[in-house]
Amino acid sequence: MALTLSGYGEDNCLPKSKSIETTGYGLPIIPFELIVLNADYSMAYAVKYVLTEKTLKITCKGDLEGEKDSILFKSNLKTNETLIKLSNINIDSLKKYYSNPCIRDGSQVMVKITKGRKSKTIQLDNYYQPDIGLAIELINSLVPEKYKIWHDKATLVKDLERCKQRN
Repeated sequence: MALTLSGYGEDNCLPKSKSIETTGYGLPIIPFELIVLNADYSMAYAVKYVLTEKTLKITCKGDLEGEKDSILFKSNLKTNETLIKLSNINIDSLKKYYSNPCIRDGSQVMVKITKGRKSKTIQLDNYYQPDIGLAIELINSLVPEKYKIWHDKATLVKDLERCKQRN
């Protein structure tokens, strides 16, 4: 099913129409791209996870000169409730940086979300942010064990609570 939204073009003169796929979950699925970067610069590599409303692709990005990226995993996705929730995230409501000030190293997750012309990069340092957590949980549910991203909600939330109690 498709929903047609009408509005005005960039010149505010001519009407434009935009078709958005609707679903049986009550919300439309809005095209998006969510990139999670898991990097170890000391080993000169980074694993990039690219999630859209239609696909998940994991590539190993070699950081050495002349080294080519290689695709590690790729999957086509069917529309589901989690993808719809992710596609409807208000990226303006997300902060650029979330951290647990009591932990200096550990989980460092960089995420870039793009919806239409809007884009935001978010850094999570030992912190569980529900919208980003939902994306990582979806990715982890789809990939083989060796490609899972460590982002344990219970541990991250518990560590932050302990930090708050100390301060």
